[in-house]
Amino acid sequence: MRAKVLPLGAMGIRAWPEQNFLFEILMSMQEGEKWIYNHFIQLRGTHYINRAWNKTDSSVTFYPYAIHYLAPNMFDLCPFIDKYVLPRSFVFGLFSKFHSFVISAIEEGFYISTFLDQFFRDDMHGNHGYHHPTFIYGYDDAAKCVYITDNFENGKYAKKQISYDQLDTAFSLITGQEWCYGVILYGAKEKAYDFVPGYVKEQLQDYLEPKRGICYMDRTLCPDPFHDGEDYLNEVFFGAQCYDLIDRSMQAILEYDDEYSAHDWRSLVQMCDHKYLMRKRYQYMVQHGYAAMDDTLHEELETLEKESLIAQNMYIKYTVTDDLETIRRLRERLQAMKQKDICATKTLISLVEA
Repeated sequence: MRAKVLPLGAMGIRAWPEQNFLFEILMSMQEGEKWIYNHFIQLRGTHYINRAWNKTDSSVTFYPYAIHYLAPNMFDLCPFIDKYVLPRSFVFGLFSKFHSFVISAIEEGFYISTFLDQFFRDDMHGNHGYHHPTFIYGYDDAAKCVYITDNFENGKYAKKQISYDQLDTAFSLITGQEWCYGVILYGAKEKAYDFVPGYVKEQLQDYLEPKRGICYMDRTLCPDPFHDGEDYLNEVFFGAQCYDLIDRSMQAILEYDDEYSAHDWRSLVQMCDHKYLMRKRYQYMVQHGYAAMDDTLHEELETLEKESLIAQNMYIKYTVTDDLETIRRLRERLQAMKQKDICATKTLISLVEA
């Protein structure tokens, strides 16, 4: 019996499964951590309303993003990853069962991403209909199972094993042939990489004053940062502006405004990820001589990380209690955090050896 599990490291971020998975691949590689610290400073937030489908979304993620169905994304831009997109019809044409394709791909060293029906999750109780991109990184023929990872039960990023039969069913329940419903293969490759502190400094400056220059990637995908038409509304925020987007969503709760997603704490989890990575990056840069040590700054970065976690937990508390006073206190905390974040980022810029 054959079995193979591709390596995944651990980084400690939680908000978005695509980002988490990319980081786990990179953390299993010799130079991957260095590349992570040289990027993922800028944030991008969006307020989106699809009027045809009556759907709203307000979210913050790292920029460039790693979101599965947006291209180009960080998988396309990462020098440690080769990405291949296959239509579902191609996979069905070569393999009678999806798990057979998975075994073949894993044996060739490819991580796999595809939309699956999530009926196998404990919190789905066997019900069909919820579809989400899921990552596959191993298989075990003896146990007749595959190793997968995603934001599973109650939105928590985790690893899981499901049977071949569950995988085949989950894949067959996805309809449509659009590329985002296809199958993506990721090949990891070792590569020499030089950390560039000057690039970090530029990103920090852009975090404080976004859009001073032309961001070609964003302008290619979203030439107008604000669109309000009959079909949809889309408004884009960058860097420290993302605090304003989160504050606006908090204000919408107080005003019973349904144009913002309710009970969605992903953006606050993203802020936790951002502050965690800022602290880890500064420690890395000091350790390798790319930035001067400043005990006060290190303490400020630690404080921001702790306060972002408190903010996240306050919002989760609100989703349980519906206590609007919690939201009012959370808005005050986020406004204070924004000012502390701006001050800490300015100090870090002055300490970067570039």
